[in-house]
Amino acid sequence: MPRQSEALASSIIHLLNVKMAKLQDVWDVIGIQEEKRLERMGSVKNHIEMLLNEMIHEEELLNDQLNEAIHNWQEKLQDLCSELLLDLYKADKNSTPLQLEKELRDEVTTLLKERNFRMEQCEILLKEDQALCTDLCKTPYYIPTGKVPSLQQIEELKNHIMSAAKEKEHRLATFLGLRHEITNLMANIDHVPDTTFEKDAVLEQEDLFFLSDENIKSLEVLRLQLVKRKEELLTMQESLKEQIHSLWITLQIPTEQQNMETTGPICEVNAVLQQNLEQLQQMKIKNIKEVITGIREKLHTYWDKCLYSQKQREESDFLRSENFTEELLRVHDEELLKITLYYEKYQELFDNFEKWERWWKLFLEFEKKASDPNRYANRGGTLLKEEKERTQLQKKLPKLEEELKLNILKWETEQGSHFMINGQKPMIYIATQWEQHRFKKEQEKQERCIKKDDAPICRTPLKRPLCPSNTPLSKIRKLNGTSTIISSGSACNRVIKTPRKRDLSRKSNCVKGQLNSTTLENP
Repeated sequence: MPRQSEALASSIIHLLNVKMAKLQDVWDVIGIQEEKRLERMGSVKNHIEMLLNEMIHEEELLNDQLNEAIHNWQEKLQDLCSELLLDLYKADKNSTPLQLEKELRDEVTTLLKERNFRMEQCEILLKEDQALCTDLCKTPYYIPTGKVPSLQQIEELKNHIMSAAKEKEHRLATFLGLRHEITNLMANIDHVPDTTFEKDAVLEQEDLFFLSDENIKSLEVLRLQLVKRKEELLTMQESLKEQIHSLWITLQIPTEQQNMETTGPICEVNAVLQQNLEQLQQMKIKNIKEVITGIREKLHTYWDKCLYSQKQREESDFLRSENFTEELLRVHDEELLKITLYYEKYQELFDNFEKWERWWKLFLEFEKKASDPNRYANRGGTLLKEEKERTQLQKKLPKLEEELKLNILKWETEQGSHFMINGQKPMIYIATQWEQHRFKKEQEKQERCIKKDDAPICRTPLKRPLCPSNTPLSKIRKLNGTSTIISSGSACNRVIKTPRKRDLSRKSNCVKGQLNSTTLENP
């Protein structure tokens, strides 16, 4: 089927023929000669040819414009694909220049919209990221200015913003917690913010404080400093209370007048306690003799606890002074402080030695009870309980002595001298106590054996008559020089031993069967 354009071209030729024929008819009517006709037909031909040439030139120009436009669109498309990091657009090879130009133009329009969208989105995200990073004092996500961000960069920027937002939320919560704690600490210790950082952290609005990692760390350091300061003030408060309590005891202040109940910030409480302490110290100066006497009693108490020898106690000449002055009071206070610190430093040593002496006395009491023959008459489980406690003490005493040995070694290492109790080393003293105890036990054992050798033997008769009998009064039997008389009518057989010399050079083995005995015979 012929195209419409071909049919239209045929109709144009036909129209041209019809019009030329009509033009010739007009020329015939007019009577135009052949020469003029040729001239006029030449003009028609030139006019038609010129018109067609103009039209052909215009269409050729259009073709050139299309080719140039296609080239320009292709260059723009290539640049956009490069900026947007996309694959190059591939047009249909069968497309005409006009179709190709339209396709390229539409694609460039689409990519320009994508480019503008990315640029606008990137600008908004960069502003948000910049604001977060400014608060956190962090480096924002970097995208070169004017460069079209890729889809990956857009996604990374979004993740960076989410991470920064979470970190800001966490730091803000940490800041608010630290700020609340710091504010309470400052109020408690009556501390006024004096540095720029402290004022920014406490007085300024929370959104004006930079939540940098350094600022958070600085806040933590400030909190620790305030906590340390609070602990120092509390330690000072306890020291003031102890001094006040000590002065109450020294000055014999009645219990109903002893009052340390104070409320408010620590500094205010300490100021009140300090004022009370100064008042008591003034009272102490007025009652200086009684105070010094009380301190001397405390010194004697601490000397007893610290196991001071008589020689060490006599070295303190100021104790014998009767000139009660502030200087003498100061010397007594210094000595009391010195002995107090010394006792607190080595309290474990003194407590262990005191515990050993206490356990040792208890152990000796149990040992004494264990050697008492009348202990078996005690009923109610007391004997079993005492034996159990004695066994436990036997186990605990050596362990305590080992611990005491370590305490003494530590003392001697720090003091650079030997630890002495009444001029004797403690471990030698303990060993002497054990040795004396063993010697005493051995001596008591030997004494018991000697007493057994010398004691008379009283035996119960095998048969006791219920009534008098005609049995001969006695039977005499001599064994090893011993004469024994047995009376059958008595309530108890009487054993009478004739004296004989005992060989003291031989040690008795305390066995009953080896003693002289009486043989009872039935009538």
